[in-house]
Amino acid sequence: MPTVALPRAGSPKQAIAAALGVTALTAIVLTYAFDPERGGEPSLLLAIGALYATLAAAAIRRLKNNHELGARLRPRAGDLTFGVFVGALLYGGAMAGRLFFAPHGSEREAWIIRVYLQVGDPGLVDMHLVGAAVLVIAALEEITWRGLVLPILEEPFGARRAWLWSTLLFGLAHVPVAYQLRDETAGLNPLIPMAALGCSFVWGYLAIRTDRLAPSIFAHALFSWAIIEFPLWTP
Repeated sequence: MPTVALPRAGSPKQAIAAALGVTALTAIVLTYAFDPERGGEPSLLLAIGALYATLAAAAIRRLKNNHELGARLRPRAGDLTFGVFVGALLYGGAMAGRLFFAPHGSEREAWIIRVYLQVGDPGLVDMHLVGAAVLVIAALEEITWRGLVLPILEEPFGARRAWLWSTLLFGLAHVPVAYQLRDETAGLNPLIPMAALGCSFVWGYLAIRTDRLAPSIFAHALFSWAIIEFPLWTP
């Protein structure tokens, strides 16, 4: 898998260009992956997985060049437990959001139905395999956004602003999904962009607060896995 050469982003312009580049690439791939014609097809996960495998490789290379790889990625005692706790809280938030924004029997329930059928029809797809793939992709996604985009922005702008900007860009990258998974009656589908914005706020905070990636990787991966293994909607 080829890696992506990204600047060290020492200047604000370089940092913004690199962060916007990752955002644009993500938006393009998500537009392709969430095309309704690809609903339930392996190409959805393969496209997103290929994107984040490439960008995560660039993140790891950058961390290694900066002599930060071990310090940022090496797990510590309690990281997994903490990740489970945060992932469970986010899952509870997703459940509450589903009940509020797309309650059963409402027109807006079509939003969540479209999300799950795009990932795969449980009657036709092995959802345990999908859950495993989503877990791996989520870990790579976290390495990309909190291990590459966040530190690139942090160099010229500082931790707090980098956290907020990376959160907004992560949400922005998922905006095309609102159009791709729209419903004729309920309209644009805001569920994934909203979830991306809220979760990115939490995962970014974990990365900034701990100055490490393992806690946010566990939290992100386990939350994404739980959304598939314990779906918020079933046929």
